[in-house]
Amino acid sequence: MRRSRLLGAAAAVVVMSVLSVLAGPGIAVGRGSASAPARAAPPRVTAIGDSVMTAVLWYEAARSVLAEGVDLDMQVAVCRRLAEESCPFEGVRPPTLLEVVAAQGPNLGSTVIVEVGYSDPEEMFAQDVEEAVTTLLGSGVTRILWVNYSECTEALANMNRVLVAAASRHPQLTIVDWASYSRDHRGWFQTDGIHLTLEGGVGLATLLHTALVRVFAPPLSLVSRKLPDARAGRIFAARLRATGGVRPYRWRVTSGPLPRRLHLRPDGLIYGVPVATGHFPLVFRVDDSVGQFVTPRITLDVGA
Repeated sequence: MRRSRLLGAAAAVVVMSVLSVLAGPGIAVGRGSASAPARAAPPRVTAIGDSVMTAVLWYEAARSVLAEGVDLDMQVAVCRRLAEESCPFEGVRPPTLLEVVAAQGPNLGSTVIVEVGYSDPEEMFAQDVEEAVTTLLGSGVTRILWVNYSECTEALANMNRVLVAAASRHPQLTIVDWASYSRDHRGWFQTDGIHLTLEGGVGLATLLHTALVRVFAPPLSLVSRKLPDARAGRIFAARLRATGGVRPYRWRVTSGPLPRRLHLRPDGLIYGVPVATGHFPLVFRVDDSVGQFVTPRITLDVGA
């Protein structure tokens, strides 16, 4: 339970830093400010899941992480399959993913999370993935975040390779890499290595929320690609600036190096007293907090 609280706290930090990205621009209307524009409606997200996703649906600690900043609709059922008839659970066969999409109609979000496949027959999986993606895109979905599978069996590892191939064909499909993210967290899983504990539910929700932030965040880009000229023997200070993405940013030099006695802070500040003159072509890298990065090439001139 202590680890769950820590996971929840970490997720809350991410949530607070990106809530404005997910919620969109605008000013909340309060008492005495009737003329202020209302905050834009949060983006609609539909999550279609099987029994693994119940650890998010059933536990408030996990569900609240995933739902933060979005209009979330969770369509979760034990034994759900993609296109083949679902296996029975407590005497009932849940609707397949294809049937859920058809039933949702205009209520389907333009962004859909798919966490279905553990009950699907391996021999039909490639065909059913293609049919699922085609159906979602044909129903107005613009982004599909597909959770891959914990590779506790060779069949699931093969199915993950099928997803990679599908993503190469469909740019609207992004794989959410649960297999790698959860690999070193045995406490997240029940004894079958597939179904999740409370901690696992929070872990999955945190990974998915980060993926949503990446989807809705504006692209990371450079404000300026030019640095002021420096002078040898004189104090120099200049800041590299970026925009978009999700703060905080982190800067580093990937090719250079910087002129001797100049230093780059992670926040983008270059400072120091250069001692050599010349033209110094540099390649920087700036990362935002959800994995976007750009690598600008900038030349620093140091005069006499």
